[in-house]
Order: sequence, then C-alpha cells, then structure tokens
Amino acid sequence: MKLLTMIGASRGMPGARLAGLLAVATVAMACEDPDPVLELLGSGSVAGLVFFDADEDGIFDPSDGDTPVEGVGVAVRNRGTSDVFSGATASSGADGRFTITGLPLGTHDLLVDETTVPDGVSVCQNPIPFSVFLNETSTADVRGRPACLITIAEAKAAPIPSFVIVRGVVTSAPGQIESGWTYIQDESAGTKLFGGVLEGQGIEVGDRIEVGGDSELFSGDFDVTNLGLREVTADVGELQPELTTTAAIEASGETHTDPLQGLFIRVEAAELVAPFGTGNIQNALIDDGSGEVIIRIDDGVANRNTLNDMFSVGTCYDINGFGANFFGSGQIFPRSLADIVEVPCN
Repeated sequence: MKLLTMIGASRGMPGARLAGLLAVATVAMACEDPDPVLELLGSGSVAGLVFFDADEDGIFDPSDGDTPVEGVGVAVRNRGTSDVFSGATASSGADGRFTITGLPLGTHDLLVDETTVPDGVSVCQNPIPFSVFLNETSTADVRGRPACLITIAEAKAAPIPSFVIVRGVVTSAPGQIESGWTYIQDESAGTKLFGGVLEGQGIEVGDRIEVGGDSELFSGDFDVTNLGLREVTADVGELQPELTTTAAIEASGETHTDPLQGLFIRVEAAELVAPFGTGNIQNALIDDGSGEVIIRIDDGVANRNTLNDMFSVGTCYDINGFGANFFGSGQIFPRSLADIVEVPCN
C-alpha cells in the first residue's frame, strides 16, 4: 500500500505531520472489510475405554485387577456450553469401549451419564476435556474408582455405612488417645479414624494424610474404619483448636454432623464440678459457666485409677480436645495431659 510505504519511509518527519498520516492510515484500514472468520471444516472422532481402575494408576491393566465397565452412557458437548452435538452419544460395550464419529473440530467435553455407572464404581472426573482434530480419532478414557476424594463434612452427610476417601491434617497421632484412634481435620470438619493400620507409620500431628475406609457410627460417634492409608504429606503445619463452650459441646452430641463433632476444640476456665467416676471411671463433669459437659480421659492420656489424684473438684482448667458423643451426649476428649492446664477460675 502506498500510504503505508510512505509512512515507513518518513523517519525524521516532523511529529505532527507523521501523527496525521498515521491517523489517515488508521481510518483507511478501518474502512476496509474485515477478512471472514476462518471456518473449521471437516470432522473427527473420539474413542475411549470405560474401566474400573482397581489400583488407581490411570492405566488399564487386567493383571492389576482392572476391569472394563459395560453399559455406561457418554455424550459429547461443545466446550463452554450445555449443547450436546446431534448424534454424539454412545454406550460402552462389553469390552468397555466406545466410539463417537462425525464430531466438529475443536475443544469439547465428554459427559458421563452417572445414572448408568454401576454401584461400587465412582467417576471422579466428569466431564472429561478433549480436542477433535481433522480426520483423527482422539482418546478420552473414563476411569472408575472405588470412591472419590470428598470432604470430611461430605463423608459425614453421606449414607452410613459408605466407603469414603477423605484427606486431612492429623490433629491427634495414631494411638495417642487410645489404641487405634487417630483424628484428622480438613477445612470442612474433623473426624476420628479407627484402626491400627495407621500406627507404626511415622504419622505425626501436623502431617496430612489421605485414607479410604468405611464410615460408621459407634455408640453415636462418627468414625472411619477398615482403613487403607493412601497418601502422607509430612509436616504441613499443626492446626490450632477452635474456641467453644462446654454448653456448645454438650449440644453438639445430638448429631454426628454437628461442626464440633470430631473437631479439635478448646474450652477455657472450665471448672471440674464432679469427680471422675461420674457414670464411668474415666468421665467427669466440667462447666465454664455455660453448662455442664463430660470430659473423658482415655488410657493413652493417663491411668484411669489416678485421675482424681491429678484433678480436683472446684479447680478450673483450659482444655484442648476433640468433640465427641456417647449416644447423643456431648463429650470432650483431651489428647494428652499437656492439653489440660490449671488456671484461675473466672
């Protein structure tokens, strides 16, 4: 273009004149018709395998116990929309495989119809992103697992029993309170884990662990048992207890889904108002002025026969521990004697 050539050759031209020519060029270019948007012509395909990934390594290997899953419905939609392409549906065969042809080029999503996924198989990524290229067959495998990682609060809200996978920061080390007991906590809630499999693994307070197991209610108290340790991340940082009241702990015992149940908590200046032996040799009553609740000291913390020698009725304590319940009655479980500190009564 002559105008552009002239501008390119006008170095040293006075600034005002050069600016004027640039403005003319801009207007001239804006008046030209824009090039048409390039339309992607042709089509491609997607193929995949629906399988149960028994060892969760992402690779289909029958020698590892992996098995194809038949009858799972899949569909392809245009990325960023809810529109499924016409005819872009399929169902996995006896070998777990499916193919969808005639797809427009571009980036799309493979949607899994979870109502067609059999019991005992969980699809943890849905939809599955993939791209379609001209005259090529892309791959989008659907991997099933025993369960998906969920929050502790979601595990508590799920039907009991259920197989669940949860992850949290360790707030009480394995066996610290009682043989087989471990407490963990995530951003949503806390819970007790029950099983000796975690002992002897070097797991400490402040580590983050991921476990799979069966949820249960034992005497009204929620825990996860039949544990399998899946992952350990050392020393992510210890959590601080949440300040609460003795009355709130007692009220929390009404349901295992209460936020205080399984949580690392703290009460301050709670008076011992009844000695150990209140209903049980390991139980006593404390009250911070808001109402009474049971404090229970288990065998990993102190000898049950010496509790009344260590703690005196009428004395007040700051106490760290875990919200729990026994058939609907709220309780607090200290994890060590260091969690019980004598203080002046208010």
